[in-house]
Amino acid sequence: MAKVAFSKLGIKKVNNEVKNIQFNEVEIEVKQYLPIQDKLTIIGNAINNAADGNRFVNPAKLDMYTTLEVLYAYADISFTEKQKEDSAKLYDLVISSGLVDEIYRAIPEQELNTIYTNVMRVAESMYAQMNSVYGIMENIAQDYANTSMEATDIQQKLADPNNLTLLKDVMSKLG
Repeated sequence: MAKVAFSKLGIKKVNNEVKNIQFNEVEIEVKQYLPIQDKLTIIGNAINNAADGNRFVNPAKLDMYTTLEVLYAYADISFTEKQKEDSAKLYDLVISSGLVDEIYRAIPEQELNTIYTNVMRVAESMYAQMNSVYGIMENIAQDYANTSMEATDIQQKLADPNNLTLLKDVMSKLG
């Protein structure tokens, strides 16, 4: 079977179609497709914000940040930096008002499925990697490197004649 050249298909641009919705008598444009790079940004931001500094991703925060990132990317609503500072408050406002439901109804199901499925896959992969033998060894190596640098710093400070004099004075006063 002969392959058809992609150029013959007549695909010249990415779908930039929008759907207009009404919310509280205000018209909002909702994108119908988001380029993959923008989807990757949503996924990365949601994962990074939900990580908590622990060895796992907080599922409630993951849902909150994914919802907010989808809202920022798909709807033509502008938010101030001050509004974005308190993510939990903003999330409560957009959820309890029904705004998110209206916007999600306007976004094609395949778009939302792609984002949410990949957010969960990345979170699960990160958890598996961080808690694997390799991830644990990598963490130990990083901790060791940090400790080694601290020890080197202490050694350099003790080698300084001024600091050595101060240390001798302190030790002699301590007895």
